[in-house]
Amino acid sequence: MSIKTPISILVVDDVPLIRDTVKIILADEHYAKVIGEAGDGKEAIEVADNINPDIVLMDINMPIMNGIEAAKIIRQRNKNTKIVMLTSCTNDVVIFTSFAAGADGYILKDKFPATIETAITTVRLGSVWLDPAIAHRILEIARSTSHVEKSLEEVLTAEEVETLNVVSHCTGSLCLVDPGFIAKLRSLAPVG
Repeated sequence: MSIKTPISILVVDDVPLIRDTVKIILADEHYAKVIGEAGDGKEAIEVADNINPDIVLMDINMPIMNGIEAAKIIRQRNKNTKIVMLTSCTNDVVIFTSFAAGADGYILKDKFPATIETAITTVRLGSVWLDPAIAHRILEIARSTSHVEKSLEEVLTAEEVETLNVVSHCTGSLCLVDPGFIAKLRSLAPVG
């Protein structure tokens, strides 16, 4: 992979040893340069606002503000900054909440020296990078058949099934339905 300008990195972790280890690992690398660090989520937001890094390597469990909350705010303020969670947390809810907050990658701390270059360069190029153990867990969840084997009638309400039946009887872009049905359809629409 050829990256001409080093990827600017903000390292966020409440443990100085972790921040120092990341800086040492990246110190001699041509592809990335640590340009800032923070010890909690609140500080991460402030530093990210000031230095505008390409990537934030973000721990999750930190004092004052956790990494998930900080990731969400950083992504809202700068859509171009990528967030890679650097954590030891393998909890399903935390993983999915991290991605919902805007994370682009997920590195487990016990493997990060071996995977950090691939993770950083992959995310910088616009893709997502997951630690293989996390990818495997997500695949297990996706393959779970508990939600796949249900019929439409088990997943949808009676009103939603009725709506689907009416729509499936439309021809082209023309659907002739009575106004009462339109009101029912509007009541099924998600709010927000």
